Amino acid sequence: MSFHKRQYFIIIFLTVLIITCHPVTLFAEKIKTTIGFKSIYSSGISDTNIAYKPFGRIAYDINFFKIEATGIYTINQQITDGMGNFTEINTWQGQVKTLLTIGEFMDLGGGYSLTKGENSYTSKMYMANGSIYIGDATIDLDYSRENKGYNYNGAIDITDQTFIGSLSYDLNDFIGYELEYHYLSNNFSNLDYTYDKNIGRIGMSVYDDKTVYMAGINAGTDSGDYTIFGADFGLSKKFFDAMKILLAYNVDYYNPPSVTSTSGGGHIGSNGGGYKGMNPYLRSSLAGKSFFSHSLSASLSYSF
Repeated sequence: MSFHKRQYFIIIFLTVLIITCHPVTLFAEKIKTTIGFKSIYSSGISDTNIAYKPFGRIAYDINFFKIEATGIYTINQQITDGMGNFTEINTWQGQVKTLLTIGEFMDLGGGYSLTKGENSYTSKMYMANGSIYIGDATIDLDYSRENKGYNYNGAIDITDQTFIGSLSYDLNDFIGYELEYHYLSNNFSNLDYTYDKNIGRIGMSVYDDKTVYMAGINAGTDSGDYTIFGADFGLSKKFFDAMKILLAYNVDYYNPPSVTSTSGGGHIGSNGGGYKGMNPYLRSSLAGKSFFSHSLSASLSYSF
């Protein structure tokens, strides 16, 4: 990435932070600003990675419409060539989201993000979401499509798509339940297949005065014929109505198929064969093996 482009995205990020820190220049009564820091640890599928994300956000909110702009600088973002090799880069992201409230029964939203970084990294993401409220139940639908490209052992172009559908129900003011379906697909330009994953999740949330406890279990399969079982735990806590801590942990167990296809693309496993439909983010040493995947994230934010 050229020096001038690097300067351009640093300026964008710092501008968001400056606006965030000086909301008095706008209509303060309708502005919510947030600054924070997030860290994510992941291991299992890919090489162990720890990423750091300082961020700033400013939101303008009226009765029926909300718009927010976010700037994120990511240190040690992991990328892959889809063939079992990994490296880390730094990226800069700008994101805009909108939300339209229609009466008391529906929300419709959308968003766009642009990310630039080292290794000529470029990502454009489009997002759409909607919520329907029926008494104590809520139906949520979220879709995103990301087109990204970078240079790592050659030119890599990837199209990611994610869809999440969920039904949640508040039993009372303290307990809520969630039933979710997750679909994820990755298409790498240097592989001749699309990897996808289908996951179902059952979750529960417990609400305290300023604390939310979350937990869930999930199960599903992927295009590599792995069977996936997992669990997640989370904690969200507010302090002084301005500070917020969020902790989340996820563990998944991947059980491989008894027979794997060696036709077509896919990186090379320990037995020397390529696996059709295999996760392009998987370490080659794990091809055809069972393993655990872990993810732990922690964030601290301050809103005013």
